[in-house]
Amino acid sequence: MAYDTIKVETNDRVCVITLNEPDRLNALSDRMAVEFKGAVEGLKQRSDVRAVIVTGAGRAFSAGGNFAEMKKNLGGDPAVCKHRIYGFYKSFLSVMDLPVPTIAAINGPAMGAGACITLACDMRIAAEGSRIGFAFARIGIHPGMGAEYFLPRIVGRAKACELLMTAEEIPAEEALRIGLVNHVAPPEELMDRAVGLASKIASRPALPIRMLKESIDAALASDLESTLHREAAYQGICFMTGDMREGIEAFIEKRKPVFKDEY
Repeated sequence: MAYDTIKVETNDRVCVITLNEPDRLNALSDRMAVEFKGAVEGLKQRSDVRAVIVTGAGRAFSAGGNFAEMKKNLGGDPAVCKHRIYGFYKSFLSVMDLPVPTIAAINGPAMGAGACITLACDMRIAAEGSRIGFAFARIGIHPGMGAEYFLPRIVGRAKACELLMTAEEIPAEEALRIGLVNHVAPPEELMDRAVGLASKIASRPALPIRMLKESIDAALASDLESTLHREAAYQGICFMTGDMREGIEAFIEKRKPVFKDEY
């Protein structure tokens, strides 16, 4: 499918979604929201894709909301605004619905709602020199796109308060220190590092990785006892697969396993 504001490319089980309006610093528009959600819906149906990377074209990941489009809401009916904005959020946060692991490759500034897309991904790698900021308060608006949901879970409540209330940008190295990103890489190595991580995950059997993504999220919202029951049930399913048999036999025989995604 052809897109105007994003690119979708797949190579060796890894798909890269690129926000592709570099002249506008990949500001998030209504058109991009529709295309992004459409791309995610398509990827959900593909068994050949094992990991997804989200990045930006040009010198920014995303500058955040498109101010020209945001101005349309000024003075508008709050109920109407809420309905439109909620749909906008859900389009970009649909990345969370992908059953495979997702990695944000932060190639440049990731601001506001653009930064929130990176938080919605399972992992983040940032280029040296990139910056992340939640500038909502700077323009007099309440945070959106799940900012106050994601941030306390990733960096803790106190740091989330600081980032959201001061609206200050932080460099990639500080983001790494506080656990906001997994790794920092030289700009010229960013995509290689992201693809390397995605490929390593993609080399594992598909079923346990898909279940693991689901169970990690579920564990964050449940107690230990529920988690133990879920783990036992999922391990029971894995015991029925040819890949687990291969994994055990390879370990005993001290060789590299050859997984075939045999369920």
